[in-house]
Amino acid sequence: MKQLQDLAIKVIASQKEKDLTMWNRITGKNPIWKQTPFLRLLFPFISGITLENKYPIQAGLLIPVLCLSLLLLIICNCISFSTFIGLEWVAGLVIQIAFLSMARILIYVHLDIQSDQSSCYIKGQPNLLLVRLLEDPLQKQNSYKCSAQVKWLTKDHTCFNENERIFIYFSKKPDPRQYSRGCVIIFSKELRPIENFRSISDFDYKKYCRLRHIYSQVFLKENEYSLIAFEKEKSLVSLLNSLRENLRKVIKKYIPGKSENSLLEALMVGFTDDLDPVILKSYADSGVIHIIAISGLHLALICHILQLALQKTGRKKYSKWIKLVLIITSLWGYSVLSGATPSVIRAAAMFTLVLFARNILRETIFINTLASSAFLLLCYDPNWIWDIGFQLSYAAILSLSLFSNPLRELFPLKNRILTSVWNAASVSLAAQILTTPLSIYYFHQFPSYFLIANLLAVPLSSGILIGGILLSIFSFILPLGQFLGWLLGLLIHFLNGFIFYIAKLPGAVITQLTLTLPQLVLFYFIIFCFYRFLILKQKNWLFAGLGIICMSQIILLII
Repeated sequence: MKQLQDLAIKVIASQKEKDLTMWNRITGKNPIWKQTPFLRLLFPFISGITLENKYPIQAGLLIPVLCLSLLLLIICNCISFSTFIGLEWVAGLVIQIAFLSMARILIYVHLDIQSDQSSCYIKGQPNLLLVRLLEDPLQKQNSYKCSAQVKWLTKDHTCFNENERIFIYFSKKPDPRQYSRGCVIIFSKELRPIENFRSISDFDYKKYCRLRHIYSQVFLKENEYSLIAFEKEKSLVSLLNSLRENLRKVIKKYIPGKSENSLLEALMVGFTDDLDPVILKSYADSGVIHIIAISGLHLALICHILQLALQKTGRKKYSKWIKLVLIITSLWGYSVLSGATPSVIRAAAMFTLVLFARNILRETIFINTLASSAFLLLCYDPNWIWDIGFQLSYAAILSLSLFSNPLRELFPLKNRILTSVWNAASVSLAAQILTTPLSIYYFHQFPSYFLIANLLAVPLSSGILIGGILLSIFSFILPLGQFLGWLLGLLIHFLNGFIFYIAKLPGAVITQLTLTLPQLVLFYFIIFCFYRFLILKQKNWLFAGLGIICMSQIILLII
């Protein structure tokens, strides 16, 4: 009898503890919120960026606010508010104001100054501009295009230092391919603002370029420019760029098919200009466009390969740090090698923080690491918050961290093959939960067969990427290089055919979907309710989500 009483007491205590934990989660007293400082700082920081973009304030007013909030923060640290009942919130409010003000000031720090806004520029009159090509000219339909940086503006035999990125379009005669990265040219032609494409009404090309700090373009015909000098870079970045070009030559040498070698160029070094628009559209319509753009998927695979290769380096502290430095250096080297696009930089920053946290703290809170990477990247460039790729990448990562395990546990299977298939399917489904509303909001369409396409495309593209790495390593052995090139060409041809077939199926893409900004926010709130129901197993959250859906449908019917 006594044993039964002890067991009953333990059960009651356990149930009380569960109820208390449940109540703390509902009322916001979850210790996870206290253990994620970057998540708490990210909200006022993003709010400051948004407010400054919509309602700008002069920097002269923001700096005193920031200084005053920092002074109050120092005072709060010196004075113990535990003696003053009800004043503990003051320190938190001061921190929120400080980071909100700092975000608004960062917008001014990163404000772009164009050449035509400088005092020495005279609009409507000849202005000699010295620009340096940042890449080799790429062939387009009627011209050659490359990005360049305005270095100097000459006026009355005086050079004025400038710093603006522009697009240059060269006519095909004379052949501009004789110029390459590092060439300095001079021309006297007015810069034109970038305009949106008339043929593509849904794509805001002007905003796309503005987020990459490019506002102007110029069209140069024959005899409108002259070569001044060639500045060859001597840096690690230039060395990696040269390696990138050599890898492209190896790929074209061993894989002659254009559709095959162009896809491998995109997978390995991030070069997408040679991709066939038809193939690119097929990947987009199938919901697997993410495997072409180098991002977290590619870096995760490379990180896993490096960890396996360095697995037997020892368990001593110095060996762990050497392993960490080698992995992080390789990840950032590959990021620069692949073109250092914002998506790959974000992924590299994420992996760097995760690896550092695991090496130092051993136990990490993933949401805090995710928030810290977003915070640091937005400090580097606050305008990335408006980038669609930035929003989709963080939505995908957050969605995977929240929903992959609950979805995987919905159907516990004993068969190994079915378990592997369901695990892969649950990952694809989890990634779509938070990215689908954004995709509909921006692109107004949804790929119906994304799950089928991802089940084959993701593992096959990973194998192709590994094969491409092996080809680049053993390309000097001619027979082995030819065999790897033939095998990769065969796999890529099969992948392209499979994706093309999926994209042509009836109803492959659901188009003309619309979602307003309030509906987008409401959509995410509904997802939050269902997630809380899935985790807490409480019907109130389920009823709340279903109630919001019913109310929104009734409002739509009335309107």
